[in-house]
Amino acid sequence: MFAGILVTLREGIESFLVVGILIGILSKMGQADKNKYIWWGSGVAIALSIMLAYLIQWFSIQFEGTNAEVFEIVVAGIAIAVLSYMVIWLNKQSKSMNNSLKDKVVLALHQNQMWGLVSLAFVTIIREGIETALFLSALNGSAEGSGLMFGALIGLILAFIVSYLIVKATIRLNLRMFFLITGTMVVVIAAGLASHITMALQELGIVPLHELIAWDLSWFIHDESLLGKLLHAFIGYVAVPTVMQLVVYAVYIAVMLHLLWKGPTLFNQKQIRLQSDGLRHPIDE
Repeated sequence: MFAGILVTLREGIESFLVVGILIGILSKMGQADKNKYIWWGSGVAIALSIMLAYLIQWFSIQFEGTNAEVFEIVVAGIAIAVLSYMVIWLNKQSKSMNNSLKDKVVLALHQNQMWGLVSLAFVTIIREGIETALFLSALNGSAEGSGLMFGALIGLILAFIVSYLIVKATIRLNLRMFFLITGTMVVVIAAGLASHITMALQELGIVPLHELIAWDLSWFIHDESLLGKLLHAFIGYVAVPTVMQLVVYAVYIAVMLHLLWKGPTLFNQKQIRLQSDGLRHPIDE
């Protein structure tokens, strides 16, 4: 459930904030009547995202045995690739998100291209929707899916509340730091997913050293125990991992955290501050 909450909380906040910013920009410009184009783009993207999630689930039940395992591996691999790219991309883009959206809205209005407003909302929501659908489907296939969808729903509700409060400026939130911290947590979850893929590939005989076990902690924290399931959701814990699983897990985390936190992104406070003031006055710069 925790993984579902974290994924949709992070993706939902970005989506809701972008929609809020777009509507705020139009309101500031006296173009509130154009808000309908934002809602159209958002609605179509949400519908397609839900259809994609159901389509992935439908395909997953069409396969049996080895084919089912291969399908899960492919979905998980795509999810990790997309997630890894988006975590790094969002970290770089968050500091200029507001100005970039403002420029695109002004350009669309200047050229009287209302479909430009539709596409702005659509592209943002569908990007997050595809990422969320892939990641949740991969997590659902890697372990027991109990509570995952319920957690995803809770995450969306929390994301809406937080985004609403930010846009209304009742709270102040350093969005760059928020995305860095939640990005780090998502990377840890994705590392567990990468470890699961490695185990599946070893069982299929594609990756070697399946018999080389790192340790056996099943006597202490069994995979099927409540604590084992919680640790699996948080950090990808496995009681009896292979050495190759640990290598993949450690390398993925090391590379992603280096890319995520390197350079001035952490220490240059002028660059990492994107707070609610900017969201309240999106066209005043």
